Amino acid sequence: MSAHSTIDTTESLLQFAKPIFGFALNRVRNRTEAEDLAQEIMLQLLQSFSSHRHEDIRHLEAYVWTVAKYTWVHWVRKQSRAGASVELNGMTDLLSDAGPEPLDQLVNSEAYRMLRRELAYLSEMQRRIVVMYYYDGMKQQAISNALRIPVGTVKWHLYDAKNELKRGMNRMQPSGQLSFNPIELAGTGHSGQPGELGETGSFLRRSLSQNIAYALYRKPLSIGELAVELGTPAHFIEDEVKHLAEYGFLKETGAQKYRTDFIIWNYTHDYLQRRHELFMEAASRLAEQHFEAIMDVRTEIEQSSLYYPDRDFNFLLWTLLPLNFGEQAARVGRLGADYGSVVPLRKDGGRYIAYAELKSETHTDPGYDISPYQINGPMTRSGGGSLYLWQLNTYWSDRDGWQRLRFKDAQACYAFWNGELGDEQACMEEYAFLLAKQYIVKTDRGFKFNAVWVDRPETAQQIAAAIPNLSKAFAPVIQSLYEQMLLLAMRDQPRHLEPQIAYMTKLSVTNGAIIPYILKHLLDNQKLRGPLDGQRKTITTWMGLIK
Repeated sequence: MSAHSTIDTTESLLQFAKPIFGFALNRVRNRTEAEDLAQEIMLQLLQSFSSHRHEDIRHLEAYVWTVAKYTWVHWVRKQSRAGASVELNGMTDLLSDAGPEPLDQLVNSEAYRMLRRELAYLSEMQRRIVVMYYYDGMKQQAISNALRIPVGTVKWHLYDAKNELKRGMNRMQPSGQLSFNPIELAGTGHSGQPGELGETGSFLRRSLSQNIAYALYRKPLSIGELAVELGTPAHFIEDEVKHLAEYGFLKETGAQKYRTDFIIWNYTHDYLQRRHELFMEAASRLAEQHFEAIMDVRTEIEQSSLYYPDRDFNFLLWTLLPLNFGEQAARVGRLGADYGSVVPLRKDGGRYIAYAELKSETHTDPGYDISPYQINGPMTRSGGGSLYLWQLNTYWSDRDGWQRLRFKDAQACYAFWNGELGDEQACMEEYAFLLAKQYIVKTDRGFKFNAVWVDRPETAQQIAAAIPNLSKAFAPVIQSLYEQMLLLAMRDQPRHLEPQIAYMTKLSVTNGAIIPYILKHLLDNQKLRGPLDGQRKTITTWMGLIK
């Protein structure tokens, strides 16, 4: 080491002389011992600097305090000639070992690496407080002032963090299964109205967010516990947890723990089989009774001003059957909780129950063709006036998902119906839109409307009043189906989600999954005919001046 570098080193260290003495004075019994300890620290620093190039030490202050803390530990051992414990448990092994220089031993030791690992699993607040207190040497009051939290909170975090570190250092710390075998969520969906940021799938695109939700599904965990379960340092997951909690996908349960607040379905073979049996049985008891009730008032419906293409009553039935069944089932007694008390209101304005499906590497064979029983909807679109649009997507319709259905559809149809579009060349885009969705078709005589259209609210009221009230006849079947389906759904679900699952079950048995079973039953029994090719895009659509 040259004379010039020695001078530079001494000048660099002199700025720490008083802080080092203060460090020593806070850790020993009297001023004389503090002076001895401070001198020992300075000596260790000089010796350490003599074996390193100054430019190799990138963070001088952190380097100084690392040496200071280790020198103090080593000094305590020499003074007491016995093992001693420091605040952060796990470094005691260093006190009885002879060998390498103090700093090298500290940095290269397994205990030090374990300690750094355990610090990574602490929550953000605990980690900041621990570093400020043990590594930066700040007083508890100073930490309180810096973080703007009460001193008592600082003390609690230090106490809790120390216990967490002790537990982690004193045992093997295996990560949870999700760290090496992450899950994947598929089939995300919602029941309700999405917000400005989208719906369930918009928040669960990343594998990290999916695995956070799954890890917190059955048992609330703290950030630290979640970090261990995922085998991921806490600072990598904290922002994601806060984001999911902010928009209602996680809920804070107290004691700084979180749990998942949306439904994750796990469709096993047994579940799918039993669900299919229950819906088949219910449909066999409801479908034909409902069909005959509508056919009994066919003449009255045909004499109304309701429009349906080519006066094809079978085409109209594809809309009236599911639409009216939902209205009939809604009159059945109370099932589950009310919408307002169960469906979360989210920060971005969305109000919906979120759900996703646990994806399995091995395909779950339900033992039957599931295609005819898939459903998307019912979906509604309105603009605050009388104009209204209802649509249901099933196996027999030829349409895209809910994202492609907009109030614009009803507005464009209204403009055409009222003759407001004018010349095809002048309104080329509007005509192209209507033709692509088959709301209109081109014939030798010009364009023809190709969907059910309600010309005024009184017509919708007339149709609803004509069909007899079947709610009393339906009630025993629907009530029984609801109770059995709720028991089946809750077999493998956490209890805190039961209100949301009960609400989803109510929708399923009154205006959701039951609908394709009713349609399939009527098709199989030749009461209903399948739609023609030119009808598939607009069946199960009800729109016009309805409200």
